[in-house]
Amino acid sequence: QDWFRCNEHATAEVDVTKWWLLGDNYESSILSFVSMFQFITNGFVVNYGYLYRARWYKNYALLFVWGFLMVFTSYMLLADPNRIGCSFRLNCGTASVIESLGYKKPTWSIEAYNSHLGHNIIPLASRYKLWGYCIGNMAAANLWQLFVVNGPVRNMLRRKRPLERLRVKM
Repeated sequence: QDWFRCNEHATAEVDVTKWWLLGDNYESSILSFVSMFQFITNGFVVNYGYLYRARWYKNYALLFVWGFLMVFTSYMLLADPNRIGCSFRLNCGTASVIESLGYKKPTWSIEAYNSHLGHNIIPLASRYKLWGYCIGNMAAANLWQLFVVNGPVRNMLRRKRPLERLRVKM
């Protein structure tokens, strides 16, 4: 993306003594969103279990937490600069820069961004593309778990190549 390529994180242009602000760039922002979606997906995928567990859709607590985290993370990614995203320093920027980009002036306090751009707001079309990639990754991980790890592919491979266990004499 042209907005990303020409604005790569340049360590020579930032104050490295403000280590807590080193994530004020597109790379950190995108990596944070992808990682959050993958952690949420992993929490869901490992719930499938195999033979000795109840079905995943009976785990109401998991479904509630998963749904909340998906909505929360999707909102941070897809919404314009807001208090929640700015709390995590994702899709946000210095107040004056946010206003100059055509967004509403924030009513909350934001520490000045530690980058030459003064923001890490991903363009709207690219936010939707990134969200689509994250949802696609989630679907692929769930399908892999259901059909390969716990499903028909596993059963087929177990029939073709049964596990030869070591016999222990007592």
